[in-house]
Parts: sequence; structure tokens; C-alpha cells
Amino acid sequence: MYLRKNHVITTFSIESTTKSEIKDELIIALFMNNIITDSNKFYDNYFSDGLEYFNYEFKIKDIKKELGNIHITFETTPVIGAHNPVGDDEITYKVDVFGTKTLENFTHKKSYEIPPWLQNYMIKTYPETKN
Repeated sequence: MYLRKNHVITTFSIESTTKSEIKDELIIALFMNNIITDSNKFYDNYFSDGLEYFNYEFKIKDIKKELGNIHITFETTPVIGAHNPVGDDEITYKVDVFGTKTLENFTHKKSYEIPPWLQNYMIKTYPETKN
């Protein structure tokens, strides 16, 4: 079995029809590279290869404006192999008036059990999950 490192499936949902859903998809698309890069900083410690990211697995959890900056939190679920989730994460960015995105927080919320046939891609076991 050959797995490609950090394979990304980018497709907009055909089910998104409202302006709100389309705006969410646009925001996710604009942050996708940042989310993947920052997610890999965590997962590269645990997997040697093979994580995949599907933009439909990214969700906007919260967005707020404070002190002239916008703070946006995403929920993400990277997968390995045939759509086996490896974890649930929350990633928060600060966006300033110039559009500069700064990672504020990455929290690994939940680890999933990795199937035996994919465990050879694990470097070490996960840390405790945070609630």
C-alpha cells in the first residue's frame, strides 16, 4: 500500500447552497494551507507518512472580533488510509487588518485508535487527549 504524505482533497461541497455555507467554504479554502502546515507540526511527531486532509472535514467553530483583530477557530479531522480519522483538533488563528494570519492555539482534542494495518506509520503513541 502506498500512502502519499499530506495528500489534500480539495473540493467544494455540492450541498452548500446558502450564502453562509458558501462563505464558510471560502474561509476554509483561504486557511487550508495554514491549517495543514500547523496540523503537520503536531502529527509529524506521531506519523511518518500518509496523513490526508479533506476540506469537508474542516469546520468553523467560532469567529469573533477583538481589539481590531479577527479570531477564528477551526475544527479539523485529518485521516490516514481509507478515511480512518487520526484525531480531532481545534486550531485558532488571529487575522489582523492586513490579512496576516497568526496561529494562536492548536489543541489536539481526541485521538482515534489506528487500525493495525496502518500502525506501521506511527512513530510513537499519542499524548493524552484534552477535553
